[in-house]
Amino acid sequence: MAVAMETRDSVDLGALMDEAGSFRFQLRLLLLLGCFMFVEGYDMQVLAYAAPAMIKTMHVSKAAFGVVFGGAMAGVMIGALLLGTLGDTYGRKLLVIGGLSLFGIFNFMTIAAPDMTMLMVLRTIAGIGLGGAVPNAIALMVDYAPTRRRAVAVCLLYIGYNIGAALGGVIAARMIPAWGWQSVFVLGGIMPLGLAAVLALVLPESVRFLSLRGRQAAARALLARMRPDLALGPDTRILVTEEARQGVPVRHLFTEGRALMSALLRLGAIGTIMTEHFMTSWLPMVLTAGGIGLAKAVTASAVMLTVGTFGSIAIGFAIERFGIVALAVLVVLGVPSVVALGHVGGDEGLLMVLAGAAGFFLIGGLTGMNILASTIYPTYMRSTGAGWANAMSRIGAIVGPVLGGVLLSFDLSLQAIFATAAIPAAIGALAIFVLSRLRVANEQRAVRAVQGTSRLQAQG
Repeated sequence: MAVAMETRDSVDLGALMDEAGSFRFQLRLLLLLGCFMFVEGYDMQVLAYAAPAMIKTMHVSKAAFGVVFGGAMAGVMIGALLLGTLGDTYGRKLLVIGGLSLFGIFNFMTIAAPDMTMLMVLRTIAGIGLGGAVPNAIALMVDYAPTRRRAVAVCLLYIGYNIGAALGGVIAARMIPAWGWQSVFVLGGIMPLGLAAVLALVLPESVRFLSLRGRQAAARALLARMRPDLALGPDTRILVTEEARQGVPVRHLFTEGRALMSALLRLGAIGTIMTEHFMTSWLPMVLTAGGIGLAKAVTASAVMLTVGTFGSIAIGFAIERFGIVALAVLVVLGVPSVVALGHVGGDEGLLMVLAGAAGFFLIGGLTGMNILASTIYPTYMRSTGAGWANAMSRIGAIVGPVLGGVLLSFDLSLQAIFATAAIPAAIGALAIFVLSRLRVANEQRAVRAVQGTSRLQAQG
């Protein structure tokens, strides 16, 4: 005879996410959001792979096309600012699906662009969808991840991004010669729209978000799906042991001692992404302009993105083990890797090694920036924190590709181009190092305050 389980009075979400029984649900969510990041990586990079063919077909200069890259990054920034923050008000799921749908539709429309102006407009709007969806996808993963594995969970998501970006080069190399540059944007429309339909059916909302918003019935129903073994009744309360604040979440980014921390995080992200996006947007064209064959240049770019996957994995574990200073070390090691690319000459082996090293350090560093942005803020402002960090970093993403076009127009040497491109990453590494020292000082201050309170209580 079956014995009925006693209904729980309450469930502590933090403890529940750390239990082994939640692993299967967390893994399924990781795979779903990993597919999203794969599509996002493909769509972010496909423009760079199609650019040489588009420039030739549309009869425009390299510098003029840099504005299209900049417009796409501007769209991501706008989306992160306007849509990324809405996840803390309306839920993560809605913004993920809406963003997927938006950039899928405008990927399709890209193939009909009659001139550079319309092309820039279409890529900007597609970027808005990307910018709004990504911070909410990351926040959703963090909301469900085990407390001590949040950094690793975010870096695993970026494996999907890096694979999508790297495979974009392989796909473009096959599709563009056969069907023209339009074909890669058709695929870039089919994938996100198809995935959006799937996620609308199976992607869960954040149970932490539902609980903090007072939607206890919805949170209980979701937990019942996640953990059928739990004995949840109509009066079981879902507890989130962290604060919730009223008002505009953006305001809280700069209160309670967060202002300097937020500023340093954004400076670090801007510098890193400026160098990283210069490399991912212009590396094939810079190398070919320096006399390196197109096949080698495209292969070097694919190697950079592929090896960057391992950097994204490494940084998650490094941050959990050594703290924020590990991120500063990773980014600063990318500086000599980029500078050295200007001195490879015709040595193909050295070119691949340095391209891989640059990818490991810079793409890993960029993943680390996203890890920090999504883990150092509490749930009630997590999408906002990740969204604004992502948006501000896009200043670098806009300037980096445009800077590449300008540098190419000056006919500078490869040495000068890569040396100039490495400077922002060096500044970003310095900002993150200062942030790491600030965090350590704040933690030590908090420990001393607790110890002082304990001594006073003991004396009393």
